[in-house]
Amino acid sequence: MSSCGTSSPTTPSKESLPTITVNGIAIDEQALANELQYHPNANFEEVVRQAGQALVIRQLLLEQAQKLGFDVKNDEEGAVQKLLAQEVKYDDPNEETCLRYFEQNRHKFTTMPLMEVDHILLAAAKDDIEGRDAAKQNADVIISQLQQEQKNGENSSFAELAQQYSACPSKETGGSLGQISKGQTVPEFERQLMNLPEGLANKPIESRYGFHVVNISRKIEGKPLEYDMVSDKVRGYLIHRASHLAIQAYIQGLVEQADIDGVEVKFSDDNVHI
Repeated sequence: MSSCGTSSPTTPSKESLPTITVNGIAIDEQALANELQYHPNANFEEVVRQAGQALVIRQLLLEQAQKLGFDVKNDEEGAVQKLLAQEVKYDDPNEETCLRYFEQNRHKFTTMPLMEVDHILLAAAKDDIEGRDAAKQNADVIISQLQQEQKNGENSSFAELAQQYSACPSKETGGSLGQISKGQTVPEFERQLMNLPEGLANKPIESRYGFHVVNISRKIEGKPLEYDMVSDKVRGYLIHRASHLAIQAYIQGLVEQADIDGVEVKFSDDNVHI
């Protein structure tokens, strides 16, 4: 199932891209143009800035790797990874730290909900923008009809509407998908579904197949897990976080010592990608 039917920004000509230099070395314009696709954002100036930042960081790491004698010429990726392994230090979380994080974030450690779900699929190909717009409008109309029936105290015609309009084989059973838990549907549908309460969803759910009118006839919330069942997961997460923060601090140190022109480097928890 897919997300939205929006198109990405048009790649600009090289002339419209900024000239970026790192310690006197210019970032290749074609490399910058190619990098844009990996930084989606509604603001195109931010797309260019993020792409430029990523290339600046990579250039700084390669320069540092070369200074320390790693084989940048034949294996850039390997050289960067060896550099980080040697230069970036952080403490692994101990048992006390892991247990404290678990106690402060118990809501994150539960079994997945179990749900009984009915749906009506208004199908549209993921690259058919007009078709998806029409499918969403039709889904909205069906939801409005079902909501009106509920207000009037009428028996829901969900099963009848599923048989009439749904493009899913489940229409033969009134739109029933049976019991659903984690991993049984495509990810983007599942993410939205698991957050819904029981009853008719007031908005259609979008997926790569189109738009779904969804009714949750029963939902059994996830049960809390004990620490010994998730201790490895907690430790793995905290190690990853400590590693990420240490790498970010190391890169920030390189940035502060470098002469960078043409792009502003901004740091946040999720914008350092190696």
